[in-house]
Amino acid sequence: MARDSFAERWELTDDERAGVAALIEGIAGAERIIAHAEAVKARLLATAYGMAEEIMARTGAPSSYRLPERAIAEDIAAATGASGASVRGRMEQAARLSEAFPRTLTALAEARISMRHAAVIADEGARLTDEEVRARYERTVLDEAVRTTPQRLRPIARAVAERVEPTSIAERHEAARAQRRTWVDDLGQGLAEFHMVGDAVIVRGIQDRLTQMAESVARAVRTRGGTALASDAHVEDAPDERSLDQIRADVFADLVLTGHPTAHVADASGGNALAAIRANVQITVPAVTLTGAEDAPAFLAGHGPVSPDLARRLGARAPMWARLFVDPRTGCLRTVDAYVPTAEQRRFLAARDEHCRFPGCRRPVRRCDLDHTVAFARGGRTEIGNLAHLCEAHHVLKHNSPWKVVHRPGGVLEWTTPTGRRVEDRPPPTVRFVAESRATAPDRHPPPF
Repeated sequence: MARDSFAERWELTDDERAGVAALIEGIAGAERIIAHAEAVKARLLATAYGMAEEIMARTGAPSSYRLPERAIAEDIAAATGASGASVRGRMEQAARLSEAFPRTLTALAEARISMRHAAVIADEGARLTDEEVRARYERTVLDEAVRTTPQRLRPIARAVAERVEPTSIAERHEAARAQRRTWVDDLGQGLAEFHMVGDAVIVRGIQDRLTQMAESVARAVRTRGGTALASDAHVEDAPDERSLDQIRADVFADLVLTGHPTAHVADASGGNALAAIRANVQITVPAVTLTGAEDAPAFLAGHGPVSPDLARRLGARAPMWARLFVDPRTGCLRTVDAYVPTAEQRRFLAARDEHCRFPGCRRPVRRCDLDHTVAFARGGRTEIGNLAHLCEAHHVLKHNSPWKVVHRPGGVLEWTTPTGRRVEDRPPPTVRFVAESRATAPDRHPPPF
């Protein structure tokens, strides 16, 4: 996709650039004020929580009812227009931040992170009870928080917590699996909502397969000029204006109720091409886990740690493997060696990027295009140092707007906004803890593909 003259025609004028830059600085300033105010509010809520604890201790109120806490929370709720339940949740979170994650609360007060960043750090680190372990977790995650979004931070924080957690992931995963279930909530207007709690690999696999099926149906509908695809001849010529989400929901109902996507036939011959679609998830499994020598956790891209036992079971059935070589000092991905010969560059970049490389976007690589940073038509080479994943929306934006990008060593993308600000997007980190005396600057030259 070459950058055409359209992007050059709407480059911002000097006055427009100055105006937009002033707006952005104003918005960023407002966010800094909000972050500081959130820190002030968190400290006040933590104090209120502490007062409730003191009242319970002094009066001997039953801890199971936590009546002083509820009474104070409802008083705050009445004054702020919030619900008592939400205020209680914020009080508990604020107390956790104040007591267990003081550096995070300080960073919030200094407007280096947002309240959403702080909530991720507190939530993912809540299970860490050892003070030294928790401090190690906080330092590591806070370093990432100041340069990424809350959405991208969550799987990083989850992975760090897993690395420092003394209890084995197998034990925790087995306890968590006991909570798997399904339930339904009525929404009114003839609609209801179906929920499922289960293994992350299974749930993400379900969503991926449904998405592939829905996209196949949508493509076939476009090919047929917008008419419906169905095994029911009575609706053969009906217009199909469903969104991808709506098709995905319909295919899900087909599969659960009939065992097959019976209401969707994705080819003109009447054969059901959807039945051949299989889920695609990306899991990184340490070799020592795969062989059973150790129980080091595996990692599901976009989610975090998964049980070693589950990783081994999936590994036994995997049709394809790629071997990842990681720098033992820094944890940086160095290269990929495919056991089954494939397009090595694609496999390396999928492992390196995990998601769209536009700042803040987390669309997984299987929903992205591989983009030449310098367009092929303009002399850009097809090599690791000139390729990165971009989702369709940001791929189009890159080539048809004043946004610009430079590919730096180590897979770092340096984006320049229409107003001239520079924003770095780094590949998702591979979490490692290294003794400071051993840590050296990583060799970030790309592998010789």
